[in-house]
Amino acid sequence: MIIIEAVIEEDHNNKLEFVKLMLDMVMMVHTNTEKERTTKEWAYILTQAGFSRHTIKPIKAVQSVIEAYP
Repeated sequence: MIIIEAVIEEDHNNKLEFVKLMLDMVMMVHTNTEKERTTKEWAYILTQAGFSRHTIKPIKAVQSVIEAYP
């Protein structure tokens, strides 16, 4: 499965991290429980959904490409 989504990085070294954090705030304002997820949160969600492995590839955008494999 391919997911295009903003991923909050724990080390905060990405040039676009400020924009990602602002998107996180937008998600929290518009919904009660939703937020942008970290790499660790994506790993947990994908594992719980039954995917055996995944990769998160940053691209030259706010979003990253998440590839999940059965």
